[in-house]
Amino acid sequence: MIRFEDVIIKIGDFQLAVNMTVPKGFTSVIGQSGAGKSTLLSSLSGHRALTSGKIFVDETRIDLLPSNKRPCSIIFQEFNLFPHLSIVQNLNLVCGNKFFVSESSREKIKKVLEKVGIVELIDRLPSEMSGGQQSRAALARVLLQRNPILLLDEPFSALGPNQKSELIDLVDSLSKEQDISVLLITHDPKDVRQIAGHCIVVKDQTVLGPFETSEALDEDGPLKGYL
Repeated sequence: MIRFEDVIIKIGDFQLAVNMTVPKGFTSVIGQSGAGKSTLLSSLSGHRALTSGKIFVDETRIDLLPSNKRPCSIIFQEFNLFPHLSIVQNLNLVCGNKFFVSESSREKIKKVLEKVGIVELIDRLPSEMSGGQQSRAALARVLLQRNPILLLDEPFSALGPNQKSELIDLVDSLSKEQDISVLLITHDPKDVRQIAGHCIVVKDQTVLGPFETSEALDEDGPLKGYL
């Protein structure tokens, strides 16, 4: 459970107000471009400081912690894979050894790549992989981090609709298997429909919700105007 308590984030003339509790599970975060979706997730990950307020995960206050001490993993649109390193070398950075892939690390990486369906690409460079395959590699990397919260900042937006839908289903399945809570930023109501959990709407510098997805999709619900 994630709790935002009287949070205000100011960036120049822009201000975002957040006061909500996000339950465990899969939650979509929808809003127009520039509404503050990424600002919301950045405040949780520690990449954007709060102007005021507090953030708790369960009963632990995390807004005072540096980003590398927070229980969050994040995937951006760019995936942030090092182009000169193979996939096993990229993922090995999470295992704590920058220069040498031990046999035990390789086995651990193989297991997580099997979960995301690209174990046969373990020694490929990112440039030798499709966008969808790179998305899976980035997902494997955050699974290795074993944090209880996964933040997805539109990482699948450049993919075709079928690939994107397949990856959202994969994240949903793996998050349930590993008991991870997911917040997925999107501007596409189709993504919201696919997720049977909760929905947060970022609108007019305010964060609304979370709502049950079925409630959010009601014709008079908070997504009116998006559908």
